Amino acid sequence: MCAGYAVADHKYHGGAVEAQQHGYEHGYRDGYHQGVKNRQDRDKYKPNVKDSDAGYEKYMGDKGQYKQGYEIGFHAGYDDGFYARAARFREVFGPYDDPNRARGEADRSDDIYSQRGFAGSDVAFDIGYRDGLTAGDADYVGHHDPRPENQHDFRDAEHGYRSNYGDKEAYRQRYRDGFLQGYRDGYGGRR
Repeated sequence: MCAGYAVADHKYHGGAVEAQQHGYEHGYRDGYHQGVKNRQDRDKYKPNVKDSDAGYEKYMGDKGQYKQGYEIGFHAGYDDGFYARAARFREVFGPYDDPNRARGEADRSDDIYSQRGFAGSDVAFDIGYRDGLTAGDADYVGHHDPRPENQHDFRDAEHGYRSNYGDKEAYRQRYRDGFLQGYRDGYGGRR
């Protein structure tokens, strides 16, 4: 739990809590990468949030709640990255990591995006990111070399696609962008 809401509840149903959760996820991811960069560059600790509405789109809900969640998430992610703590991507994003759970169940959950009118670009990145987290984590645990391009989901890149998201090739590209970042975080965030 973080800031009074479930960190891993990634099914957006609207309202302030969901807007804050979406902001937290985006902020954590951005903060973690900034913290890692600052540590690697040997910069001083400076978790400055430059744009707390980064990634916000109107359909996500209340912008103020999104920004609040983003700032909280950014600071949590920055601290984990800067202090070289294990990333909490699995906790924050709640990927579909139950091997006994059928993909069909996960796809039904993805309908939440469609029902809320989310933009295809954001949906593609989010679903790709979660799928990449799962694949990267599995490869790390299985002691496999990191090869995201060998993953079926990466090659197919259509998980979660609905025709109302627009151009399928644009969706596939954003899915792959999210998958690659999620895979790197799932594989490298464990160390």
